Amino acid sequence: MQKKLLAIAVAGALAPAAAMAQSTVEIYGRANMGIDQWEAKGATDPAGNAKGRLRVFDFGSRLGFRVNESLGGGMRAFVVMETGVNIDSGSGNGQSGSANASTGFWASRDSYAGIGGDWGDVRFGRQSPFYSNGISMQAGANYINQAMDSAFSMGGALASPSGRESNVASYNSPTLGGFNASLSWGPGASEGGAYTGTGQGKEQVYAITGRYSGGPIRAQADFGQRKDVGNLSGQDRVAWKVGAGWFYAPGSGISAIVGNIKNKNIQTPVTFGGTTFAAVGSSPNVDIWILGWEHMLGQWQLIAQYGKWSTIKDLTVDPGNTDAQGFTVAAKYFLSKRTGVYASYNQVKNKENAWYDFSNGGSSSINSTSVGNRGADPRIIAVGVMHNF
Repeated sequence: MQKKLLAIAVAGALAPAAAMAQSTVEIYGRANMGIDQWEAKGATDPAGNAKGRLRVFDFGSRLGFRVNESLGGGMRAFVVMETGVNIDSGSGNGQSGSANASTGFWASRDSYAGIGGDWGDVRFGRQSPFYSNGISMQAGANYINQAMDSAFSMGGALASPSGRESNVASYNSPTLGGFNASLSWGPGASEGGAYTGTGQGKEQVYAITGRYSGGPIRAQADFGQRKDVGNLSGQDRVAWKVGAGWFYAPGSGISAIVGNIKNKNIQTPVTFGGTTFAAVGSSPNVDIWILGWEHMLGQWQLIAQYGKWSTIKDLTVDPGNTDAQGFTVAAKYFLSKRTGVYASYNQVKNKENAWYDFSNGGSSSINSTSVGNRGADPRIIAVGVMHNF
């Protein structure tokens, strides 16, 4: 992908006789726009149905700046500042009308400053511990509007430990023998006045990611934990996932991801129709599987994915039918290396007591965490154009 590079000469103010250091500022971005039809029908309670809507959508458009400076001796300084922009509306809201945390303000996407060298690098800022599938599966992140590879971050009964997270410090190792790793920590909601220390835990986020890339084989393993959610002692969100794939050609591969999300020692009970299914102190959890295939055929890229959420385990009262599955089928035609047009079909099929939805990226037209919408089956049919610069 071609980038526009702007070279800026930076003089050392304290040493005017020294040779000038050089910084590079790279401006990059993405416009991903189209028209789609969204609906969520089949709710257990018909009042929870959402009729179809024809929409103009923006999915993941962004503008970013990357700054790099060589410090000598193999050391470098760098800054990334990436901002999500909604080209469809010019606002910070998603399709539901509620705020999308990845758009609407400067540095709303991954943005950080750091120092690096042969030993790896350290970064401070807004980052994505646990959130991304990285090298394992990238259809939804890089090729089209939405895909089942986002199953670990979709709205539903259980919350992931972290998405795009503010105020994160991370260490990122160099790549040795195809392996590298990232260690991340953040204070969660403990900053500011939210944490008083009186009868509270101290919310914190921890994550570790390991990656391997060797020839056609790629793999990634993630573990994340948000301790003392909302500063409530012992209320944790814990999750892990492992993915691997065989990428037999550029843009072509077969991959799989398996993992689990647990909401440990919950402090807010989950109730349907007056019955409490997950009482205070329970630790419900769900297994998730994703299978993906992508294949380049000339200038066409074909994409198919399948996702599965198991029945929710360790409920106080199990109502049954808390599982779900989802499908993605898409085709993209590359007009150039930077521009492509695509058509995609995404469907989640919820059992009567499940309510998973395409909440990430503001894709849903409803509040997808509403138990009143359980059993509804979100569907998105889209045609779009993506341009990377």
